[in-house]
Amino acid sequence: MKRTLFLLLAASVALTARAKVVLPSVFGDNMVLQQQQKVRIWGDSDQKEVTLSASWSDTPVCVEVTDGRWTAEIETPAGSYAPQTLTVRDADSELTFGNILIGEVWVCSGQSNMYMPLRGYTGQPVEGAMRTALESPQYHNRIRMITLPKKEAETPQRDFEGHWDIPTPVTSQLMSAVAYYFAQTLTQTLDVPIGIISTSWGGSKIEAWMAPASLRGMGYDVDRINADPKIQQRAKCGLLYNGLIAPVAGYTARGFAWYQGESNRREAGHYARLMQEMVKYWRTQWGDAKAAMPFLYVQIAPHDYKNADATDGVAVMEAQSDALELIPNAAMIATTDIGEETCIHPRKKREVGERLAAEALIRAYGMRLACWSGVRFHNAEFSDGKAVVTFDNARYGLTPQDEDITGFELAGSDGVFHPAVGRIVKSKPVVEVTSEAVAAPIAVRYAFHNYTPTNLRNTLGLPAFPFRTDRE
Repeated sequence: MKRTLFLLLAASVALTARAKVVLPSVFGDNMVLQQQQKVRIWGDSDQKEVTLSASWSDTPVCVEVTDGRWTAEIETPAGSYAPQTLTVRDADSELTFGNILIGEVWVCSGQSNMYMPLRGYTGQPVEGAMRTALESPQYHNRIRMITLPKKEAETPQRDFEGHWDIPTPVTSQLMSAVAYYFAQTLTQTLDVPIGIISTSWGGSKIEAWMAPASLRGMGYDVDRINADPKIQQRAKCGLLYNGLIAPVAGYTARGFAWYQGESNRREAGHYARLMQEMVKYWRTQWGDAKAAMPFLYVQIAPHDYKNADATDGVAVMEAQSDALELIPNAAMIATTDIGEETCIHPRKKREVGERLAAEALIRAYGMRLACWSGVRFHNAEFSDGKAVVTFDNARYGLTPQDEDITGFELAGSDGVFHPAVGRIVKSKPVVEVTSEAVAAPIAVRYAFHNYTPTNLRNTLGLPAFPFRTDRE
């Protein structure tokens, strides 16, 4: 028996050694390829030419090999649940990938709230995870996900160890909960398979996901930062881009979903610019010169950060709102209502995935969905001892009617803010805000602390973003 196993292993090694055509791990069995596109496929070979043959096409694609590397483009049909195959061969070797689906592909990245698997973290659950996991086999031909292992690198990597997973009660528990609910909502709405490239690392800073050249252009001393042993690898310039984005950069996809910012509370003042530069570079690496790939991102959720009354967390939320003016074809979803005061990883991940999907439907798929974004401050007027605040994305009014709206504060000429109460003006996207402690208000804030209980929503249940009118 041992001899038989040895011979089988030896034969396998021999076959591997003879295989001259090689593709990175992002291409493999069970993958999803972007529908109705010329998808980019690349790899290595020691021969002069590589041929790609797809089950959905009668015409093979032949490309030349240059310095041992090759890149091909192959057209894909409309998405469907029918499994496909792709064979890649050169003069003396051949690889065939099976159970491929054609559909929609998204890249999901960020820190721990994007990485958080469906099974949760220790003592930190994902709401509804058990039911979602048990029902996951229903999506065996609708959702596929490949998760890059955590790896930092000094130089851009070309490959990683990983494979495309099919949802089962076991595998789904290890998938990003936000990404899974995002994919689940999209496949239910679009009725095509959804592929997710999941690439996140908890506690990471945005600088780690950026190109060092971009950071140098912003005045960062990259060499000094990256040589400092006191700085964690997941916070050093470019190391996570090199290890977790570079290996999949260029894999044909519809767009990006991003959930990060908690670790950049000290850099809130220039976080919007950091986002702008990161997105610009990513799009360059995907060949997206026209910003056609939507960049969707999540407002970091309210959390006390050891001081619920501080504003370093909400300052990042404000910077994220600023980034909308800097990043073309971008959208931000609100999470003002789902934060947890003492847990930085909110359990409500379905809501995040669904809200990201709603923005994707608007940005990427042309659906005209009114009021599907979070409620956003429009303007405020001050008179008769109150602030009259008007909101956008509330065409059908605000809720809850006939109840006090929490989370507001007012300040007078002394600049000191006091708790205030809001009341919705019936049938209008307007809230009147008053405080017994402020007779003549000149500034209003909403949810402008690291953690503030709030209840203001539009009729679709989407919350209002934090804001302040006293910003200098």
